[in-house]
Amino acid sequence: MSQLAVSSHLTVEQIDERYRSCSEGAEKSRWHVLWLITRPERPMSATAAAKLVGFTPAWGRAILKRYNAHGPDGLSDRRRDNGARFQLNPQQQAELFTALQKSAPDGGLWSGPKVAAWVRERFGGGVVNQTRWQWLEELGFRLVVPRPRHPKAATREQQQEWL
Repeated sequence: MSQLAVSSHLTVEQIDERYRSCSEGAEKSRWHVLWLITRPERPMSATAAAKLVGFTPAWGRAILKRYNAHGPDGLSDRRRDNGARFQLNPQQQAELFTALQKSAPDGGLWSGPKVAAWVRERFGGGVVNQTRWQWLEELGFRLVVPRPRHPKAATREQQQEWL
């Protein structure tokens, strides 16, 4: 089986420097594979380098192919932008915080779905369940269970307040 060629995007010294200086774990492991493949004193095949680092042989070949096709950017961690959530800028966060200080549009308590609807109506953009809950948490809100432990632990007025 023939070895895959390595594109000359970077010198061996630059690959070594990237490998040694990388602080992101997953990305560092990919640089490690590439370094093992390109080191001049004992170069390895992508399959052997992957096994040594703890990857499957197919992943070692995929790392080399990504590097060849995309250069150093091909080794970056692509999970960061995978499904990235809609972000509110500071002004939008302030508007949401102000809205949350008042009653929800239907007069009840704010909930994740109500926050999502308000944001979608006000700013546009899709909002997933986890994101809307994170927004509430980031703004200092917490889950409130609006009922006493025992029905007789509250007065009738207090019970009515939570209906």
